[in-house]
This record gives sequence, C-alpha cells and structure tokens, in this order.
Amino acid sequence: MQYLFAFIVSLVISMLLVPPLIRLAPLIGAIDLPDARKVHSQAIPRIGGIAMIIGVMVPVLFWLPLDQKHLALLASFSVLLFFGIWDDRSDLHYRIKFLGQVLAVLIVVLGADVVVRNMPFLESPLPDYIAIPFTIFALVGITNAINLSDGLDGLAGGTTLLSFCMIAFIGFQSGNTQLVILCMAVAGAIMGFLRHNTYPARVFMGDTGSQFLGFSAGVLVVVLSQQVNVAMSPVIPLLLLGLPILDTFAVMAQRIYERRSPFSPDKNHIHHKLLALGFDHYEAVLVIYVVQCIFVGSAFALLYESDALIFSVYFLLSFAALFLFHRAMKTNWRVHRAAAADSRLRLGIKWLASTGMLEKVPTLLLKIGIPLFLIFSILVPKTIEQDIAMLALVLLVLFILFTMFMPVVTMAEKAVVYVVCVLAVYLLESSISYISEYTDVINIYMVILAIAFAVKVRFSATRTFQITPLDFLVVLLVLLVPNLPEFSTSEMPLGDSAFKLIVLFYSCEAVMNVVSKKLDVFRLGVSASLALIVVRGFL
Repeated sequence: MQYLFAFIVSLVISMLLVPPLIRLAPLIGAIDLPDARKVHSQAIPRIGGIAMIIGVMVPVLFWLPLDQKHLALLASFSVLLFFGIWDDRSDLHYRIKFLGQVLAVLIVVLGADVVVRNMPFLESPLPDYIAIPFTIFALVGITNAINLSDGLDGLAGGTTLLSFCMIAFIGFQSGNTQLVILCMAVAGAIMGFLRHNTYPARVFMGDTGSQFLGFSAGVLVVVLSQQVNVAMSPVIPLLLLGLPILDTFAVMAQRIYERRSPFSPDKNHIHHKLLALGFDHYEAVLVIYVVQCIFVGSAFALLYESDALIFSVYFLLSFAALFLFHRAMKTNWRVHRAAAADSRLRLGIKWLASTGMLEKVPTLLLKIGIPLFLIFSILVPKTIEQDIAMLALVLLVLFILFTMFMPVVTMAEKAVVYVVCVLAVYLLESSISYISEYTDVINIYMVILAIAFAVKVRFSATRTFQITPLDFLVVLLVLLVPNLPEFSTSEMPLGDSAFKLIVLFYSCEAVMNVVSKKLDVFRLGVSASLALIVVRGFL
C-alpha cells in the first residue's frame, strides 16, 4: 500500500499546487515567451517543475528513512529547485545552469554512493577515480538530454513516466521497496502535472521540471543497475532512457556535421521533424510515446541478455527510427494527404452529427447507464461493511452540499463521483462469484458505455471533453500492468477492474462537464447509489 499512497499523495500535491503557482508565475517572472524556435504562440507560465519536486519530496519524507542517501537525494532536489526557479525566471547562462547540475550530481554521487562501477564488457568494476567522473558526466548528460527534448506539451513528462514505471516494475521484482516508492512518487508527480500540461497546455514544467526529471531518471536507473539488480546487464539503462538519449546524440551529431556548436539551438529534434512531416501536436506526442514504449519494452524483454545483444538491439532500433525520418524527409512524405470524396456512410454520419443526435443520445445513455451500473454493483454483495457505509454517508452529505450550493460542477464534486465509482467496482469485483454467470453481460454493458463515451467525445459540438495523449498513456499503463505475469495470478481481477474504472472515470467526467441542472438524472443516480450503500451497510 505504500506504493499506492506515495503515488496518490504525490499526484494530489502536484495537481493542487499547479493552479496557485500559475497565479504566482507573473510575480516571479517565470513566464515562457514564444519565439522562432518554440511551437507555442502565447506566454505560458513555466512553474510545473516546482509542483512536481514538492510533490515528490513529501512522500520521501513520509515513507522513506531519512538516512544519508535519502537526505542527499533531498538536498539534490533542493539544489535543482533553486537553480531551476532562477533559470526559469532569468534564463541563466549555460555555465551557471551547468554549475547547478554538477552540484546536484556531486551530492548524490558522494553522499549517496550513486556511482557507475559495473560497465558493459568489463568483468571487473571500475576504480573510483574513473567511475566517479564518468558517473558525473553521465548524470549531467541525461539531465540535459531530458531538458533538451522538452519541446511539446506532455512530451518530456510522458516519455520519462514510461521509464519510471519500468524502473519501478524491475525494482518491485527485485524486492527493493525504497526504489519503487521513489519511482511511484515521481510518476504521481508527473501525472498530476500532465493533466495541466497536455495540449493545449496551461503550464510548462520549465527547466526546473525537465532537469528534475532527467536527473531523477538518471539517478534511479543507476541505483537500479548498480545496487538493486546487479544481475541485469549494465546496458539496460540505455534502453530505459532510450529515446531522449537517441534524440540528443542525433541532434548534436547533426550540429557538428553542419560545423555548428553542439549546444546551439535549432529545430532538429525528433518532435520538430514529426511536426515537419505533417503530424499534429497530439499525433507527434503519441508517436514518440509509442517509440519510447518499444525501447522500454525491449529493456524488460532483454533484462538478463548479453551486453552485445542489448547494444545491437538499441543500435538497430535507433538506426530504424533515424532511417525512417531520413527517407520521409527525402521523399517529401506527409502523414496527411487530401481526403477522398465522402462516401454515403460518411455523408450519413455527417447528417446525424448535424442533427445533434450523435451527442445527445450517447450523453443520455451515459447519464442513465452509469447510475444503473453503480446501483447494480451495490446490490450484488450479500453484505456491506459499516466503514464503507460510513464513508458513503460522508460522501452523500458532501455531494448534496456541492449540488445545492455550487453553481457549476467542481473538482470536489467530481472527486466524490470518482470515489463512488471505485467503491462500486470494488464491491462488484469482490462479490463477482455470486453472479459469475453474468460476467459476460457485465463486460458487454461496459463496452456499450465505452462506445457511447467515444461517440459523444468524437461528435461533441462544444468540445467539453477532449482526449489527450496523457489519456492514451493512462489507458496503456492501466491495461498493461495488471496483465503482466506477476499480476495475472492475483485473486483480484485487476485487469477487469482497471477496464471498468477507466470507462467509468472518463465517462463520468464527460457527463459532468455538461451537467447544468441541480436535479439532473445523473446527480440523482449518484445520490441514490450512495444512499443505497448507507442503507445496506447499517441495516
């Protein structure tokens, strides 16, 4: 449970700190202004990194022992926070920025013994007079690699999130609780920030955030490979941090080839090339997520293979990615071409959309269908524990107060609905043996709700809900992790539960964004669900 608590606490702190920090950004001058090298066209606050670092530090203070290594880690975070805020405010000279990075790295290298001693193809560990300078160079390098790759909304956060999740999973397999807690805290902070950062972003993480993510990824992957799981190949970090490293090397090589400084700014990063090929913002980020998934998945598949094989796989993946870019640019390939003439089916869909039926019908189906599922799930168990009933009573009172006195649906009201969904899925899945013959019917019902949600979002005229790359990332992680071999033997059907929760969460958010009446059928259904839990729990 510590893993879950670390994730949730970090997520909540990061998410809640962003709005007040946005208001504070103009006062401290942390505003990102558009220029020729950037893809945004208006001034954006760049204070998300502050929220992320604070979100990670709190779980560390709560759930990890404050020994020398963790104090060194907290000190490094503080250094990055100080220099990051200074940089986001004043656009520091690269030498001062570099000084802050080196100082943060020195603290963990000397204070927490985060040192790369086991190297590929070498049987003996490196002596410290070689290992320590190499580690400093490598950690500063990956810190800057993430910093340089942060060019699109959700890009640096999403790619590093995949890396942290895989580091956590390998650490979990190796039985190292502290590493998993750290990874889950960072993952939670990223998720909390990304909800505000996905395109079109309200806030940027700034150099504070990108340097923090790069530094954290580098440190934790060194801890994983050098301390936690020394049986794995020391080349695995190359795959875990695959795409940012490839992007940095490719860009610097091109600059050197063009006889420019390797640190000179340009638009040759992978995300710039994807935009040049006609991908829109969402599509470019999704493509990069998929490529990073391939790198990270290869790391897991090749965990204990030979150094030579892993190097070969990394080289082949990198060569394939760069070659495809090169061919696409040379042949003037573009992802979007002129559309063909509309078919009768497409014309029919357009007509239905013009009538509003493709939005109204799915919305009504969700407003009625979700409460019916909640009530059914609450009726399934033979008994309901009193502590759950007490929680439902508190939620019911809060929900009624929010409905009566708030003019619009607030985040607090949404939070109550999400908790009700969790309770309903928990009650249903813990009692599924009573109605095992109806499992297929329940799953079909959830698929219908999912289709209704998809149709509503696709044909909504007001765009009150918009799918982002983060949402695809959440779906990927939540559906993939519970079905890994280590989880598939669990008594609790995590995969089914995750699917139901995803459908319910997104469907509820889509519905609540269009709720306007105090006595809306959806609100009445949620209230009835909570009241039913209370009655069944206390009677």
